[in-house]
Amino acid sequence: MSVKIIFSTVFLSLLFLHISFAAEPRQWREPVTGMEFVWVPAGSYLMGQTAAEKASLIKVMGLEKYKRYCADKEPRHQVEVAGLWAGKFEVTNAQFQHFAPDHDSKTYKGCTLNGPEQPVVEVSWNDAMAFARWLSEISGKNIRLPRETEWEYLCRAQTETVRYWGDDTSVTCDYANVADLSAKRKWSDWSVHDCDDGFPVTAPVGSFRPNEFLLYDTLGNVWEWCADSYGGCLDNTVKIEDESQDLTCYRIARGSCWDNPARYVRAASRNQRRPDFKGYNVGFRLVMIPDTK
Repeated sequence: MSVKIIFSTVFLSLLFLHISFAAEPRQWREPVTGMEFVWVPAGSYLMGQTAAEKASLIKVMGLEKYKRYCADKEPRHQVEVAGLWAGKFEVTNAQFQHFAPDHDSKTYKGCTLNGPEQPVVEVSWNDAMAFARWLSEISGKNIRLPRETEWEYLCRAQTETVRYWGDDTSVTCDYANVADLSAKRKWSDWSVHDCDDGFPVTAPVGSFRPNEFLLYDTLGNVWEWCADSYGGCLDNTVKIEDESQDLTCYRIARGSCWDNPARYVRAASRNQRRPDFKGYNVGFRLVMIPDTK
């Protein structure tokens, strides 16, 4: 074999390896809780609902309900997001119990929400903030709740459709744990997706297909707390670190949940709760901000 052929073979092998490694997402595992983070590069996107999405919601809900529940998702606008590490999954019961060993996610009508790999629920915004601070201290990393602009960027994963898998609701059960036929078999009066995801309540994290950023359950399973205050806050300038119990200062939750019908399971879907609110369908995921040094 000539030197030229050998060189060409080695070069092509190294090039293949370089491409293979470059295609692999960068991941980091936090050693105490085992929480997995995925690197998400900087980018920009259009935040909020499309005109077609708005028209569809008005057709399903009526104008009055739309104005009450969905009008704060417009107008659509461009947002820039810096690169960050995102929790690959929602925080689980097992992970949260490293911080609060006695935490109880309770049950929903006889169905347990306490499985170790189910997302933690019955946690307030204040609880999520406290967990993030604790994890930052023991890890030496800057770990926090995502800002709302970051959250929607992570959820959309470079897509512009209603959901990160597209506009088709018939395939929702491949990607998200939502109100479905499993739930309707237990609660016959529910309005559900015409598919079966196999879980009447919360599913173990990572049970469905991820989005293009390799993030799981950004739609469905549980609503996820964000750092920001809602527009109803008195001055809307409360810092992320603040834990004010001012009941006019609501916090944002995003992502929809396991008991939501299709009209709520959208990347633009938005919710608000008091910072001390705890519920069976609200949890969170975390992000880690890279050291600029």
